[in-house]
Amino acid sequence: MAFYTDLSEAYDALFPVSDVQRTLFDKVLGMGEIKRVADAGCGSGAQLAHFAPAGISCIGFDPDPALVALARKKLAAFPGARVEVGGFADTARLVSPAAGLLLCLGNSLVHVPRDGSDRFVSDASKVIVPGGWLLLQILNYEFMFRHQVTELPLMSAEGGKIEFRRRYTWEGPGKVRFRTVLRIAEGDEPRIFRNEIPLYPVLPDELWETLSREGFSQIRYYGDFACSEFTPESEALVCLARKS
Repeated sequence: MAFYTDLSEAYDALFPVSDVQRTLFDKVLGMGEIKRVADAGCGSGAQLAHFAPAGISCIGFDPDPALVALARKKLAAFPGARVEVGGFADTARLVSPAAGLLLCLGNSLVHVPRDGSDRFVSDASKVIVPGGWLLLQILNYEFMFRHQVTELPLMSAEGGKIEFRRRYTWEGPGKVRFRTVLRIAEGDEPRIFRNEIPLYPVLPDELWETLSREGFSQIRYYGDFACSEFTPESEALVCLARKS
């Protein structure tokens, strides 16, 4: 996937695992005996790197080979961690044995059409142990569409050496063109990568309905990783749901 291959060398700088994410990870670990963690769309493996040092078995998968290579290098010291090339359609095949916690973060879910995201939730219910958890994060696309948001805040890292611009062109509530420009300063001539991909928004009510249908309970929505209250004006949607 050229979009993420281009991003790979700047991925960790642009998308570091924050302290509030780590706090939430630890909170979920304290909600049950979690022996295995899976990460769908694991990127560079930074999230799994929070769990692997504790001796927790980890499986991550991502469709981009460049990111998988980064993740394998990052987790190489942990024999209980494995990373494979694969997409959401491979969830049932790759997450075996079942996990106590399945992550799907970074707005990854909306990179596949709605039938693919519905299938992922269905497969997730099959690969999470009873009483285990799904932690999922996307943008609040009901808010985004209602306000016709066309540009996300500029992301920068390494003192401005890396800049990532993100723009939306709406084709309706169920599809948006995601256009990005990645600029990496390098001497007198910065490297610039331009990409465009479709995204397929999942609205909060739609996600709740799918989770309920697939056997998840104790569904909780938050407005961010700090577990702030989720409201119609929240820009993000963080979901924690328990497999019944």
